[in-house]
Amino acid sequence: MSIENKISVKELNELEIKYVTGSLKNCKFSFLADKTDERYRNVQTALCTIAEGIVNHDYQKVLQIKLSDFEINLVTSECCENEQFSFENEFPDDELYSYILHMIILFIGSSALQEFVRCNMSGPSHLKNEEFGVSSELFANKNFSHSEVLQYLSKDKEGIDSNVLHPELLYLSLLYLSSVSNNKCLTNKWWLLRCTLIHQFILPERDILLHDTITSCIKEISEMDWLNSNDSIAKLMFYVESSQIHLHYHEVVIAKKFITEAQMLVGLDIELSGAYGKRTQFQKKAVAQLFVKFKRNKTKQESDIVLDSNFYCPFDLQLQDDTLLNKVAFIDNDENIVDDLLPEEQIVLLGFCLLTKRSGSFDELLQEEILAYINCLLTQPKVWSVYLKALIMRCIAEKNNSRRVERAIMQMETIVDSIRKDSPPFSVRQFMLYATAFPMYWILEKELADLLLSVGATKSALEIYERLQLWEDIIVCYQRLGRTMCAEKVIREQLAESETPLLWCLLGDVTDNPEYYSKAWELSEHRSTRSQRSLAYYYFKRKDYEKSIPFFLSSLEINHLQPDVWFSLGYAATQLEKYELAAQAYRQVVSLDQDNFEAWNNLSNAYIKTKQKVRAWRSLQEALKCNYEEWRVWENFLLVSIDVGAFEDVFRAWHRLLDIKGKHQDSEILEILVNAIRNDLPDINGSPASRLKKRALQLFGRLTSLITTDSKVWELYSLLLCTDESFISDKDTLERIVQFQQKAFRCCIQKGQWEKEFSMCKEVSRIALRLAEVSVLYVKILEGNLKNQQKVSLKLALQNVICRIEKSVDNFQVSEKEELKLSLTSMKNYLLDIETL
Repeated sequence: MSIENKISVKELNELEIKYVTGSLKNCKFSFLADKTDERYRNVQTALCTIAEGIVNHDYQKVLQIKLSDFEINLVTSECCENEQFSFENEFPDDELYSYILHMIILFIGSSALQEFVRCNMSGPSHLKNEEFGVSSELFANKNFSHSEVLQYLSKDKEGIDSNVLHPELLYLSLLYLSSVSNNKCLTNKWWLLRCTLIHQFILPERDILLHDTITSCIKEISEMDWLNSNDSIAKLMFYVESSQIHLHYHEVVIAKKFITEAQMLVGLDIELSGAYGKRTQFQKKAVAQLFVKFKRNKTKQESDIVLDSNFYCPFDLQLQDDTLLNKVAFIDNDENIVDDLLPEEQIVLLGFCLLTKRSGSFDELLQEEILAYINCLLTQPKVWSVYLKALIMRCIAEKNNSRRVERAIMQMETIVDSIRKDSPPFSVRQFMLYATAFPMYWILEKELADLLLSVGATKSALEIYERLQLWEDIIVCYQRLGRTMCAEKVIREQLAESETPLLWCLLGDVTDNPEYYSKAWELSEHRSTRSQRSLAYYYFKRKDYEKSIPFFLSSLEINHLQPDVWFSLGYAATQLEKYELAAQAYRQVVSLDQDNFEAWNNLSNAYIKTKQKVRAWRSLQEALKCNYEEWRVWENFLLVSIDVGAFEDVFRAWHRLLDIKGKHQDSEILEILVNAIRNDLPDINGSPASRLKKRALQLFGRLTSLITTDSKVWELYSLLLCTDESFISDKDTLERIVQFQQKAFRCCIQKGQWEKEFSMCKEVSRIALRLAEVSVLYVKILEGNLKNQQKVSLKLALQNVICRIEKSVDNFQVSEKEELKLSLTSMKNYLLDIETL
């Protein structure tokens, strides 16, 4: 390739990268300006015209272009079920010429995607002209019908969301971007990744084939040389976008890796800290409040991103409450002052916030953490998409707060209205839009309806649901209003217009009739996951688990990306004691949703039932990573840890249970633990258990301070001190051993009427005999009054036991009587021994 051509390619590469990152502000292009070869004239003119439209964000202009006007001809062919096309390349050996042709395809396909996103996501949604030159030319010999587009975009007969505007744009985008040669353009895979994700957003279910395409695109992009060696902004946006995509598919671990890479790239450590502050107007005493704290690993520099000065966004509405302050009033304002964040840092903070929200179990503390991140972003409005996403997240977070929900409703209304407005232009809105997991426009309207429903404004919510044709939510509203018949009427009216599997399923939901689910299954040509799932839950709710399992399996065979369905299958299998199937189901749940602590916990139970205790122990470790506060999981972890010999985890679990519950009692586990230490048994890693004696003594010390009436605990505490022979000559240790055994003895005999029950008599005798054994050893090393006191104390204890057992021994069976008489003889012998000391 000539030097001149290399320069042109470099300029085209730079344009591609700037376009995919949205950094086209003040972009100038001069490529091919000095070309005199006539063979370049037409493609040069076409590319310059298209590039001008892209730089000015006039994507409709790009879509109105007819390539035939530039003497560029398309070759259309059928490939499998999809339309495919390419350009007639007059100079196939000219790399620059071929690159320009593919770049034209890329720019047209991405322009169609940008227009679709503008109409359905960021707004404004109006489209000046619905006839596109690029489509009429491509389908000159074929009817480009709306129904064919919908059929192409639908997956498994489920259809796409009815609120989608101009689906032809997405169809065109997929068609053009799929036709670009893989090795011609730098950013084709990235645009195809975005296009496929938007396609997923308009489908009712997560689609396996789209997921595979997305995964493949991410892998290919991450391995591209230009991304790894050049543009840091492009790399940052790719990391954050990939993180949001993996979060959409519940792949939290992979998402976290990408966010971590993004943090390292901008050199920003994010953590939460606390400072004293007040949250209410009448609060007198300041308490610790969360705020976000940043630490930069690099010297702060100017941003590489040029932001549009025409920045307009909806107002951040103030909290109009007579008690709550609009924001936390910190006592020392210097502690929580946040440095001015660069746009790059803001998108990383938003990605970190979304990851935190998805990876933690929802509770009040997590909500406070999320609000701390959101409030930090809202104090620095710079990027339209980031700012609006933060406002949306705050509205959703405040839905269940009675003092904040009114502000959330009004704020969501302003957001919805702002998207309809013409200002700011799409050039402002599109920047970082794909990296924020920005919702579709109708999803925002649904969130507004959900907020209204949460405060009891059912009729207002119903109006929005009806306009959006959200039939499931419409049914809920009618049921709340006590008008179930109206819900059925609405569904039947829709079925009269057009039959779809979803509508038949909804009719089945309303009427509770499984026949309608079967009809949906037949109508979908056995491809509707919804119909099989509904049939499964129909029997599941009636606890007919045997019948539900085949339908669960059928639904999952079509689409395995259904963690809730896998979870229900696991539960049904557990109830039927099909533990292998249950384990398989729960494994699928945690592979899709790795932070589902209930699934990890249930998986461990399935492993226990199938005698796989080590795997159960590891599953519970994962469950605890997901929810550190759930005492039931800690209890299960304690039981399994002692079973597999993970003694260190036994201590960890027990202390955590005491932290959460305040008290936890299990003498059997303590006995196993003490025996392991006394006999120096190997733990799960082969290490001797005797090394854990100190930790065991600490645990017993804490337990006996909380539980003072359990004789077994005191006796085990005493036994733990007798792990080696050295205690015999250690006066202090022997004293503690005797004291603990005395407490065990007192706790045991305090139980009323113990002498009338054989098992209690046997237990008291055993504890008394051990008390005598250790007391004799202790008395031997004592002198003077202390020795006499100890002898008297032991004699009184033994005489008390002997007397009470002798009075009731004749009431027991012969074998029991003989056993007790042997114990009595041993105690009397100890009395004789004491006299001789």
